[in-house]
Amino acid sequence: MASWTHVESCGHSFFKISVLKDAIIIGAGVIGNSIATELSRSGWRTLNVDKLSGAGQGSTGYSSGICRTMYSVLDSVKFAWEGYTYFENWEDHIGVKDPRGLARLRRCGALVLRSEASEQFLDRVIASHDAVGLPYELWEASDVEEKLRFDLQSYSPQVRIDDDTFGEPRGKSISGGVFFPMAGYVSDPMLAARNLQTAAEATGRAEFLFGETVTAIHKKGGRVAGISCASGLELESPVVVNVAGPHSAQVTQLAFADPMENDMAISTRPMRQEVAYVNPPPGVSWDEDGPGLICTDLDVGVYFRPEVGGKILVGSVEPQCDEAYHVYPEDPEAVYPGRELSTLTDQWTNQVYRLALRMPSLHLPDSQSAQGCSACYDVTEDWVPIYDKSSLPGFYMAIGTSGNQFKNAGVAGRLMRELIEATEGGRDIDKSPLDFQLTRLVVLNAKPAKSPKQGVLVDL
Repeated sequence: MASWTHVESCGHSFFKISVLKDAIIIGAGVIGNSIATELSRSGWRTLNVDKLSGAGQGSTGYSSGICRTMYSVLDSVKFAWEGYTYFENWEDHIGVKDPRGLARLRRCGALVLRSEASEQFLDRVIASHDAVGLPYELWEASDVEEKLRFDLQSYSPQVRIDDDTFGEPRGKSISGGVFFPMAGYVSDPMLAARNLQTAAEATGRAEFLFGETVTAIHKKGGRVAGISCASGLELESPVVVNVAGPHSAQVTQLAFADPMENDMAISTRPMRQEVAYVNPPPGVSWDEDGPGLICTDLDVGVYFRPEVGGKILVGSVEPQCDEAYHVYPEDPEAVYPGRELSTLTDQWTNQVYRLALRMPSLHLPDSQSAQGCSACYDVTEDWVPIYDKSSLPGFYMAIGTSGNQFKNAGVAGRLMRELIEATEGGRDIDKSPLDFQLTRLVVLNAKPAKSPKQGVLVDL
C-alpha cells in the first residue's frame, strides 16, 4: 500500500504520495475501471483518479448500455463479440461478491429494420457475421408487422419535425429486418463500473481516489512522471492512462501543452446527447415479457430498447438533418442536472416523434410529462475509439469511446493492459503491431456450419 505524507500549505491540508504507483488511470468509468482490474490482476499497483464522487457517475452512468455485434467492419464484429461474452459471464469475470449486487445483461436480441437507408449497411453486417459465425435471422416485412405491429412505411430521408414534410411517407416501405439474437442491454451501467472497482480492489493492488480534478501531467526525462490535482495533491507514476470520457480532450491538452508535440491525427470532443423515456403504445408490453427488443431504425433515425419500469428508451442514430443542431459544450458537466444544458430540448421531441412514425399508437407526452436525460458523449471525428499509446512515453489513451464502447469494456481493459505491458516492456508497436488474441468467444445459437474462429488475431 502507498504511504501518504501530510503537508500543510496556505492553511489547507494537502497530501503528497511518497511512493510510486505503477499506473495512474484518469477516470473511473466502466472502461477506466476495467483497465484497473486488468492491470491490478497482472500485478500492477494502480490508482484511478476521478473528479466525481464515485465510480461510473460520468458518461458511463448515462449510457444506454446496449451490447450488440451489428457492425459492418469485421474486426469490430469480432471485438464486440468478445466484449459481449464478458457481460454474458459477468459474475465469473468480476470473481468476487459485491454487496451492491452485480450488473446483469438482459438478453433480448436486436433488430435492424431493412430499408433503403440501411440496405448497404446490413449487407456488410451480414457478411461480417457470416465470416465469424454469428447467428442472425432474416425477417420478412410480414414478420415485423406480426411481431411488432410497426407501421412499415418509409420516411427516409429524415427531416426534423419543423419541416413541412415531416411524417409524409416517401412512397417506399420497410422490406423486413435482420434480427440478431446475441444482443441485449445492461440497465444499470453505473453498477457495472462499481463491480469492476470491487474486482480491482479485491487484488489488494488497486486504489480509487474520488473528488479530485487533475490539473497537470508531469514529465521527467522525456516521459510521464505523474500528475497534480486541484487540491494540491501530487502523485507520481511512470504511466498515466487517459480514460476521462468527455473530459479526455482536456486531459490530452495537459499532456501536450505544446500541440506540436502531439502526433495524433484524430481528436476527441464532448458532444451533448439526449435520450427519451416513453410509455409503450396501449396494449403493448415492451419488456422481457412482451415483444421488447432493441431496434435500430435508420429509416426514421432512432434506436430504442426496453427500459426499466416497462418504458421504452429512445435515442438518436445521428441522422444528417440533425448535424446543425449538435452541441459540443466546452464544459461537459454543463449537461448534468441543475446546469444550463440539462434541460430537455426539441431534440427530445424529434426523437419521440420519429419513434411515433413507426409506432403510430404511441402516446406523445406533453412538455410537463416528458421524461429523459441529457449527458455528454466523448467522440472522435469518425466515431471510432482510440485505444493507443501516444507520442509522450508513458501516456496512454482509451478515449472517444462513447456511444458504442460500453459493451467492449471487458475486452478493452485487457487490450489496454496488453498494449501497456508490451510498450513498457520495450516493444515498438508502431513497427511491430500488437497481436491481440480474442480468447473468450462463445457460440450462442450459431449454425454448426458457422462456428466461430477461435483465437482471432486483431491487428491494432
